[in-house]
Amino acid sequence: MYNSKIITMKKIHIIIISGIMMNILSLYSCKKDSFLTRYPVSSLTEQNFFANANDLNTYCNGLYSYLPGSNSVALGDQQSDNYENNPFNKVVAGQLTLPTSASQAGWTWTYLHQVNYFLQNYQKANASQAVKNHYVGIARFFRAWFYFDMVKKFGDVPWYGTTILPNDDGDLYKARDPRQLVMDSVMADLTFAANNINPTGPSGTITKWTAQALLARVALHEGTFREYRGIAGWQTILQTAGSAAQAVMQSGNFKLYSTGNPKVDYLNLFLFYAPSDPQNAEVILGYYYSNTLHVTNALDGNMRAYGLSLAKGLMNSYLTINGTPFTSTPGYATQMITQEFNNRDPRMMQTALQPTVVYGDLKGAQTLGFAPTGYAQIKYYDPTTPTYNTNYNAGIDFRYGEMLLVYAEAKAELAGSGTGSFTQSDLDLSINLLRDRVGMPHLMMNVAIDPVLAASYPNVGGSLQNVILEIRRERRVELACEGFRYDDLMRWEAGPLLAQQFLGMYFPGLGTYDLDGDGQPDIALVTSKPSNPVSGVSYFVVGTDIHLSNGNSGNVVVNPTLVKTFTDPKNYYFPLPTTELLLNKNLKQNPGW
Repeated sequence: MYNSKIITMKKIHIIIISGIMMNILSLYSCKKDSFLTRYPVSSLTEQNFFANANDLNTYCNGLYSYLPGSNSVALGDQQSDNYENNPFNKVVAGQLTLPTSASQAGWTWTYLHQVNYFLQNYQKANASQAVKNHYVGIARFFRAWFYFDMVKKFGDVPWYGTTILPNDDGDLYKARDPRQLVMDSVMADLTFAANNINPTGPSGTITKWTAQALLARVALHEGTFREYRGIAGWQTILQTAGSAAQAVMQSGNFKLYSTGNPKVDYLNLFLFYAPSDPQNAEVILGYYYSNTLHVTNALDGNMRAYGLSLAKGLMNSYLTINGTPFTSTPGYATQMITQEFNNRDPRMMQTALQPTVVYGDLKGAQTLGFAPTGYAQIKYYDPTTPTYNTNYNAGIDFRYGEMLLVYAEAKAELAGSGTGSFTQSDLDLSINLLRDRVGMPHLMMNVAIDPVLAASYPNVGGSLQNVILEIRRERRVELACEGFRYDDLMRWEAGPLLAQQFLGMYFPGLGTYDLDGDGQPDIALVTSKPSNPVSGVSYFVVGTDIHLSNGNSGNVVVNPTLVKTFTDPKNYYFPLPTTELLLNKNLKQNPGW
């Protein structure tokens, strides 16, 4: 009787080889010296394909399928406390259920097999070792990224450094390897990549600096993950994070995008289309589209369809224009949206839609109609392409601004624990450059501790508690809606923040409201809809169309009956699929599932 696991692995191997060869054929068929004129299709195998540098390049081009595009980046924060949507996110609510299949769980290894297959065959190419190492670096870059994503999701996972043979029961049925072993292997892959990938290349391709950027991101995540769980060795990893980020900073190849206009520069950073655009100076790796070639995405349409609705917790994080916490302003909790945007960090107005603004087809005074909290995301929204599936603004996978944040956090965490130093000069090289772009006051080493931040992150202490808390604020604000927030909460061991009730805009009571300030009412909160509604007014029945935290007043509550939970350690990891646990008795389910 055949083993279903072995049959599955055989199918994977055949599908990967067939798929790779079909991709190669399509790429080579466009060339004058057609690949088809040199080899018949029936003999196109690994024995005759990995012949030269062009073959290595062609194969590695297929690995770029792993890059996330604009949709994945701009919609990535939904699984965090930055959003509150309807329907609610099951991960955020702690209501994820056990998946049955590997595909449902994301416990899939096909892409890894494709990478390892290259690493087992590249030496056959007639090319210099330096050329080979460049492409090996690209493959190991993608293997590291793949495993980083798997470890963030599942914790311990089996490490496969080679392809799995269909009759190798040892690999097919191996147990999960310890997280530390896997992540050390990930960082070894990235170190090799950073040392061997070419420093320059066409836009949208992996360079030495992309590898340094991923190494910085991975090391910051793993270093702080271990730090806040008392796992030894975190200091060395954070030193790697700081050094990798600093290498990018000192390369001279990147800078923050700025035209000197703090009111629009941050917004426009995410509205660029081609490698030749000036915003590309900040981009370490971008995912590009083309309007002329009809290679587009549906980002705007998805942002409207998903009702991307920012949470008040994120809105409260933005400082006042004077650099003081908004939450220290008397009466801040009962300010209406018409007041909240006044005298705030300009990034707030370039991330969320103000009620007085019309942005493309989005009218600020009508946000409750498509964003349940009343705070609609405009970051990444392109007002020139409102028609569905016509977006072609690039997605940013790595940018210089993130490296500044990695540098600051890694060095501050080390110094706060007594390892290394962190000074005002470090802040000026990192956080304060981000603030300069938007005209905000500098962060100073003697900043007072914000009690709201301190309560949110009770496990932050040490001599630099005040600075670390503000760096976390800066990271949340600068990287909002770019897909970082959930991972940050997980590595900081701050998961309980997801179990809080997320709120929306505040209303003092029933009645009509002029949100855009034109002297005419825009919305009305009522107990029943009138028989003669006023033209231009959107009516919301309290308790039916809209729910408020205090009955007929208070903050909008999007999911009023939702009971959220966050259980430690269960909700720090995702569950393994039940089918894989049945197939492989050496696999053990994550705690609590």
